[in-house]
Amino acid sequence: MSRVTFLSDIHLGAGPPELDRAKERDVVAFLDRLGSGDTLYLLGDVFDFWFDFHGDPPPLYGPLLAALANTVRRGARISFMGGNHDYWARAGRGPGRLEREIGLELIGDPHRVEHQGLRLLLCHGDALGGAIGGYRAVRGVLHHPVAIRLFGLLPARLGYAIAARTSRLSRDRHEEALTRQHADRLREEARRILEEEAVDAVVAGHVHIPERLETPHGIYLNLGDWILHRTYGRLEGGRLTLERFASLD
Repeated sequence: MSRVTFLSDIHLGAGPPELDRAKERDVVAFLDRLGSGDTLYLLGDVFDFWFDFHGDPPPLYGPLLAALANTVRRGARISFMGGNHDYWARAGRGPGRLEREIGLELIGDPHRVEHQGLRLLLCHGDALGGAIGGYRAVRGVLHHPVAIRLFGLLPARLGYAIAARTSRLSRDRHEEALTRQHADRLREEARRILEEEAVDAVVAGHVHIPERLETPHGIYLNLGDWILHRTYGRLEGGRLTLERFASLD
């Protein structure tokens, strides 16, 4: 039986160069293990920022993009869900670079799908159950077609510089206590969905805290991240598990 894997929150481009190189190396090694018949879901924030500007993406992304394309050529199916850092895989009306050149399939958030008899709800996690507080307005603006069109008029280098500064400021504001609050809210919303809807498992990311929770109504799986944890989800033989990638160090 083919494998289904779930990965999120690599945040390539967020760290110092040596950390980014280590993440990139491990993710490429992870992808090299996938082949014909396998399915991979990328559930957001693979890139610390992605916008489908005209022209080439940052050179830093080159090895990962090549590895993704090679994985698709070997016969694996890869679906990409934008997170709060890399939502903009389509900046126009047609398919973006990740679809045209890499062969990824874009999916919405949330995404419902069934594999191996399990009904799954997949999401990034930043807005499961609806965005709250000031983030609701910010998210609405960032996802609005007019805002996306206007941002796309910027030179790519300036756009990435703005995004990098915004990302740094956001990380500085997110203390551990606040992250735990987000994780608690996400878990409780997943519990509610499992109890009230026709879903066997909720798979999410966003909060960078790996977790697998069995409830009377199903499974909540948080994928953690590849900044510290190198964790991912795997569905094989009808069992959904949380796994840790063995680093090449």
